[in-house]
Amino acid sequence: MAEPGVRVLGRACEVLDCFTEAEPRLGIGDIRSRTGLPATTVARIVSTLLQEGLLVREEDSYRVGLRVLVWSAPARSGSSLLGVARPFVEQLRDVTGESAGLYVRQGATRVLVESASSYHSVIYRGYVGQVLPLDAGAAGKCFMAFDEDALAAAGQAGPERHATAAARTELHRELEEVRERGWAYTEGERELGLNSVAAPVPGFGGLPQAALAIGGPSVRLDRAEADRVGPIVAATARAIAVRMGHVPAEESADV
Repeated sequence: MAEPGVRVLGRACEVLDCFTEAEPRLGIGDIRSRTGLPATTVARIVSTLLQEGLLVREEDSYRVGLRVLVWSAPARSGSSLLGVARPFVEQLRDVTGESAGLYVRQGATRVLVESASSYHSVIYRGYVGQVLPLDAGAAGKCFMAFDEDALAAAGQAGPERHATAAARTELHRELEEVRERGWAYTEGERELGLNSVAAPVPGFGGLPQAALAIGGPSVRLDRAEADRVGPIVAATARAIAVRMGHVPAEESADV
């Protein structure tokens, strides 16, 4: 069992994780419903976060305090993954013409940590810090296909998507296909008309350290286009792993 201080820190993170770019202001009831924590616990944690400047109260709602910006610069500067991946993400955008992004896993979700927007008029617009479910979209499929812990976490968080035996069978078929070809393609799983292609960025031990993805409208990123760009996404993801030192260069001679 975690020490009391560790439990409090974990719950404070749960509260802060409730805030997103789409919903930057939340009421105390919103926080309770999103975390599932008791009202007294939420009130105590919110009070502490207010005192530390991590939350700010505006009338009856709360927003994340600007103090967190102090940590963003050293976080990016200290991340070797982001330092290495940025030019590859931009190159993938330029080669495919679609918005490209790099995701890392956080429990049953994936977080966009690097992005490059397409130059087309109609595009997929993601933003750094965006939190998305694992069980929808090509990037999530990459984590689930190559990491059993990710698959288990996704199953616990969103069982309704794969509640039937037929749905679970189809999911395992899809994940096996991802493992065989090295990249994933999904059509409208998270949003109607939005398709995506992704590939895992291998870390030490073979588990995905991240997932590299492109997203675009179905009129451009259809199955035929996915077959063309899928190997490109996979090669770029592996090139990031090579640059990180996670994959020997001779294993990616074709990148």
